[in-house]
Amino acid sequence: MSKVERSGVCGNEEDCCPGTCSRIKQVLFAFGCVFLFFLGLLANYQIIDSISGIRYIRPASLQRRESVPVALARGRILDINGVPLHYPSWHSVLAVFPSKIEDKQRFVDEVAALTGMDEDSLRAILDAHSAPFKLLRGLPPEQIAAIMHKSIPGLVVIPEEIRYGPGSLARHVVGHIRPNAYVNPKDNVGESGLESWFQTSLAGGTSAWVGTLVTGDGSEIPGTGVRMGFTGEYPQDLLTTLDVNIQYKVERVLDQEGMGRGGVVVLDAMSGEILAMASRPQYDQNNPEEYFLLPDAPFVNRNISDFTPGSIWKTVVLALALEKGYVTPDEVFECDGRIEIGSTVIRCGSSPEGHGSITVKQALAQSCNCTLIQVGLRIPPQELIDWAVECGFGNKLHLPLSQQSAGILPEPNSMFSGDVGNFSIGQGYLTVTPVQAACFYRAVACGGKWKNPGLVAGADFPEKTLFSGKVSQFLQEALLLSTLEGTGKAAWVPGFGSAGKTGTAEMNDGPASNQAWFVGWTPILSPKYVICVFCERSGDGPSIAAPLFRKIAEQLLGCR
Repeated sequence: MSKVERSGVCGNEEDCCPGTCSRIKQVLFAFGCVFLFFLGLLANYQIIDSISGIRYIRPASLQRRESVPVALARGRILDINGVPLHYPSWHSVLAVFPSKIEDKQRFVDEVAALTGMDEDSLRAILDAHSAPFKLLRGLPPEQIAAIMHKSIPGLVVIPEEIRYGPGSLARHVVGHIRPNAYVNPKDNVGESGLESWFQTSLAGGTSAWVGTLVTGDGSEIPGTGVRMGFTGEYPQDLLTTLDVNIQYKVERVLDQEGMGRGGVVVLDAMSGEILAMASRPQYDQNNPEEYFLLPDAPFVNRNISDFTPGSIWKTVVLALALEKGYVTPDEVFECDGRIEIGSTVIRCGSSPEGHGSITVKQALAQSCNCTLIQVGLRIPPQELIDWAVECGFGNKLHLPLSQQSAGILPEPNSMFSGDVGNFSIGQGYLTVTPVQAACFYRAVACGGKWKNPGLVAGADFPEKTLFSGKVSQFLQEALLLSTLEGTGKAAWVPGFGSAGKTGTAEMNDGPASNQAWFVGWTPILSPKYVICVFCERSGDGPSIAAPLFRKIAEQLLGCR
């Protein structure tokens, strides 16, 4: 008997007949193909379910209800503590559910009587809508109460979130969206400020709704009634560096003091982050169209717009002169109350009769034009402009605000001695923004280290050294002298101290009023806040901006 016959199976390939082995391989191959096919189907099903399934689930859920949105599908803009800067509020809205109207003519008669709407207009609106819609918004409470008491089928009073409540803060920073967004989701678009810059990340998802659940044929599911529902899809919020407590205190002071046009920036002295940014005049974010043509330009954020700096610029020029050795800290100058530059005569400004012999430190504290012009004339124009750029002027800062100005610096090749003289005291062809000025003075308070300000949490920027600690110390002492006995005495904060510089920019192109500035920091020991106050066409820095600085600082430090 053969080996195969003894075992009953093929012991190995040599003992197996060729036809049998070939058939086994074909069966295994076919089995493998079928297995891979079903494995691919399973994988494809899982991918569709996990990635694309929402595209099928969401339309199905929408088909199961008749509803209107009660909030915008939009992320909130938060302060550093997670508080919405726009302080949303709620009001009542009149919504119509056409499928619930039992008698259209009776509906028109009753609603017209309660709301004062024209019957023909109301009838045309009903004919144009088959799905639920919002009929009227912002109704007074007494009218809402009368409508709810009447109980008209198809007419429902629903809540609606208003994105910008009465206590909305930092309006020029937050910005606004199109007012029609509450009616048409396609208009959920930011038109200024952070609302515009972060449009892509803020807008998204689906909003909360009020409506009824329906069956496949569109009839209401018995017993469900009108209800509020949430989709569970929340858009992304935006966390800023602003602090609502500081922002509120700043804005309260501005309103109490009646600031007409101007702005205030508050920086964290250590981190360089923006803690508050307030601009005046204000505008209503819910009704921006009412402010388009007003002469005071309420939409303009003064803190990122450029203006002539006046004497706050003297610190910039003196920092360069000290750092490069164009002037020594103990050098003494003569001030006769006026200085001639060619055919141009520039007066001292702070002392018509002249300061006489005056040190560099005293000159900055007393805001002596004559001394700073003499210092500026020692420096080549190209070096003056290059230094200004290095200090963050003449270019836009890295801020997510599209209306930001870069400021203006003169062309060095076209600067004559008179131009250099004007430039040295912050006049002439020169403009800066309040936030640029705040950043430079923060560098003075922080040992000469300059940093781009942060406005959105997590957007950290590297520091760079503008000048030495020795120069920084000298400038700090000069600016402290300014608030102790110089032009900035009205900015002194009792119990904490302050240091800073006044500025009065003379304006020749309009009403006879000047731009008032004060930029500085407080407290003296361990500076906490750097504050820039700018008052547009309001007077002079010592009597207008400096007292405003003190009042803001007192609020922030808890003095009152």
